[in-house]
Amino acid sequence: MKLLKFTLYIFLPVLLLNSCRDYVEVEPVGNNRVLKYTSDYRGLANSYNDITSSGGIYLLANADVEFPTTYQNGVNTIWGNSYTWQERIYDPSQSDADWNGLYKAIYYSNVILDGVMSSQDGLESEKKEIYAEAFVHRAFAYLQLVNTYGPQFDPASDNSAKAVPLLLKPELFSSLDRSTVGQVYDQIISDLKSALANDIQDTPEFNVLPSKRAVYALLARTYLYMGSYQLSLDNAEKALEMQNSLIDLKTFASGYSYPVLIQNPEVIFSKTLLTSYNRAPLSNDLLNSFSSNDLRYDYYTIAGNIGIYPTYTGRGFGIATYSFTNGINVGVSVPEMYLISAECYARLGQTQKAVDNLNILRAKRYKAATTYEVSATTPKEALDLALTERQKEFIGRGFRWFDQRRLNLDPAFRKTYTRVFKTVTYTLEPNSDGYVFPINQNYIDLNPELGK
Repeated sequence: MKLLKFTLYIFLPVLLLNSCRDYVEVEPVGNNRVLKYTSDYRGLANSYNDITSSGGIYLLANADVEFPTTYQNGVNTIWGNSYTWQERIYDPSQSDADWNGLYKAIYYSNVILDGVMSSQDGLESEKKEIYAEAFVHRAFAYLQLVNTYGPQFDPASDNSAKAVPLLLKPELFSSLDRSTVGQVYDQIISDLKSALANDIQDTPEFNVLPSKRAVYALLARTYLYMGSYQLSLDNAEKALEMQNSLIDLKTFASGYSYPVLIQNPEVIFSKTLLTSYNRAPLSNDLLNSFSSNDLRYDYYTIAGNIGIYPTYTGRGFGIATYSFTNGINVGVSVPEMYLISAECYARLGQTQKAVDNLNILRAKRYKAATTYEVSATTPKEALDLALTERQKEFIGRGFRWFDQRRLNLDPAFRKTYTRVFKTVTYTLEPNSDGYVFPINQNYIDLNPELGK
């Protein structure tokens, strides 16, 4: 058994107490302090800043991002290393905020799962609600982790490659042996099904809280990444049966009309990128793909010389800048469910249904009295349209990275990427090690099993 890396867990009990001290009652037990009442666990589950941050380092590596030449000298080493797919991202003095934040959410989830059902002064229904929510938070965190620090899931393989540690108990002394890709995905699906089995609520008060429709949506995303298209479609449709509202961009006066995240009817389950990744410059190829009638260009992007340093010529993701209380949502959403449905229908040979789902979304994204509908005569045409629409709808969120990883498995879509950074050309080959972010060497030095 190894003592966990101090940046991962040793400091977490202190953070737990500090972040919850104002609204969580704790009692001393020996040299420790523990949660006691059901309301304590609700306070921990509602610790938004601690449980919602979802990393985002992959955003800098994906094909949607392009650093202008004049911008490159102003970025830090983490950004430069991520942008060029380096084998080492962090300097010895630096920690990995993505890794730390996601495992912190897992630790909080494990604390809840371990103790809430035996907590005092709470209704059984309250305890069960909190218990079910924790499974969803943990599943989301592991889905992010395995797709950042592990190889791509391949339905044609046994997925025995090592990914990340599976930590399922709130223990300070634990092995950090890495579980396989397959084992992590099995745990994600198990957690989501456990949330359903424990009657997770249908309609929470805020979209930062997990719900039944969020579980279905996360299962749809998970199965999509696994290449299980019928299961992905089935769950996307279940999510859409419960929530299908779309924002009509034609109704906005400007980007500043965009609703804050917590009031956004499209958001099924809110999770956000770390704020440090806001406004990374978008690639010219992506920006040029928008037609003049596509309102997403106006409302999803903003000029790179407005309110940010270093400034740049070009455009970056705009929503988080228009509303500083918004954040960049990487949780599941209604648009994602329509696009998952479209892709899965195309892959399952149902061309018209794929196109229909695309047009439902596009109708809300184009200027009034302009042509928004697309058509396809073959499943391959519909699939191409669906993948292109994902790029336009999900800009600034990093989803392109996850799509690049899974599309590498298909010879029809795999691609070699190159970029020039400070006069040096870097290349990312399909299925190369560059698609797996390295675990911080600092953590491996203290916990050698992480490197095995």
